[in-house]
Amino acid sequence: MCVYAYLVLPPQSCLDVNIFKTLIGLTFAFTIKIYLSYSTVQIDRLIIYHSMIQRSLTLSDITHIQHIRQEMPAVTSHLYMNTGTFGPMPTCVIETMQEQLQKEWREGRLGAEVFDTMKTIYSNARTYVASLLHAEVEEIALTDNTGDGMNIIINGMNWQEGDEVITTNHEHISALAPLYQNRDRYGITIRVADLGPFAELSALEAIQTLITARTRLIVLSHVTWTTGTLIDIHAVGQLGRRSGIPVLIDGAQSAGAIPIDIKALDVDFYAIPMQKWLCGPDGTGALYVRRESLHYVTPTHVGYWSVKHEEGIEWELLDNAQCFEVGGRQTAAVAGQAAVLHWFEEFVGYQWLYAHISSLHTYTFHALKKVKGLTLLTPEPGVSGLISFTLDGYDDSEVIKQLHEKYNIYIRNIPSKKCLRISTGFYNTEEEIDQFVQVLSNL
Repeated sequence: MCVYAYLVLPPQSCLDVNIFKTLIGLTFAFTIKIYLSYSTVQIDRLIIYHSMIQRSLTLSDITHIQHIRQEMPAVTSHLYMNTGTFGPMPTCVIETMQEQLQKEWREGRLGAEVFDTMKTIYSNARTYVASLLHAEVEEIALTDNTGDGMNIIINGMNWQEGDEVITTNHEHISALAPLYQNRDRYGITIRVADLGPFAELSALEAIQTLITARTRLIVLSHVTWTTGTLIDIHAVGQLGRRSGIPVLIDGAQSAGAIPIDIKALDVDFYAIPMQKWLCGPDGTGALYVRRESLHYVTPTHVGYWSVKHEEGIEWELLDNAQCFEVGGRQTAAVAGQAAVLHWFEEFVGYQWLYAHISSLHTYTFHALKKVKGLTLLTPEPGVSGLISFTLDGYDDSEVIKQLHEKYNIYIRNIPSKKCLRISTGFYNTEEEIDQFVQVLSNL
């Protein structure tokens, strides 16, 4: 439970947290635009969201952002525009982790009560992830990061020599590494769908032309880490369903940045990290495994959390996503994971967060167009939280160094694209974007 100092509330306060869910500026039309773009939410749900917004007694956007920033000291110490790599942690994460570690230090990790506490913490984390993704709790496994989830699925396939997997030319090494490893180990073939230099081409069209009778898996990102392009994974998911091919999604740049209705997206597996847009501790993440797709994958690492503990059963794996959990996880980190997801739900507000990221992305997209010699690589404004660009005559690594050392501005570069990338975080402001654009203009 997070207690925010500026509210001066006791832990037992029963004040309705909904009054702090600021949704100012998220109009009904904007809501429709967001959700119809994903083909994931019915009109009746949009009406419910609109009614919630109309009824909410909220602070202003400016005040809400100020309160968010008070909880994240890293964003006031720097111009922090690199959430796509590491998100800034709010106070509640640190306090929760410290409290758990202090308790273990003072009292020891002994007895049934400690184990029950551990189970509760893990269960809470799964529940909050399920809420984020609109999934069932039984379809969520706790992981260490995105790559862990990608490895669980890819390594768990029953590969045979000559089997094929389809991926794209915009995937991160977290997805590619296990594919390469299984290519070298089992002789599978990796087919690469060309989405164009900016991932601007249709993923559906590029992928469906590569499907053969030997295709066993499709692997791609929801939002490309290279250019911030939103991929229509719903269409790819439906293609996979029609073709009998499971679809695995890298959700590293989507979870916490855009709305995700995992059931409506119709994909089989979805791996996410906590340390990026969800601002959680390192070493925490999650994997969604569609209940009906569990049969595609065999756990390759198993342990205490993977199996049933029932009298008369010597060895039997759980029949849900938890069968992919092993054990020995850092309990304090998982407690921090649950704490930050609770903070997003009860204080920040997911709908406000998605709207602000999208709005700021659009503002930044158009502001950057005014910088002389700057070329945008991101095809469309407002669809994610990442924007990539190049600066004529400037080495991307040197720009990163100069922004850091002279201006205390943190962004990143993408070496393979020789470009720069910024993240429009939910805690960032238009004033910060203006400052950043001014600096770029004066380099």
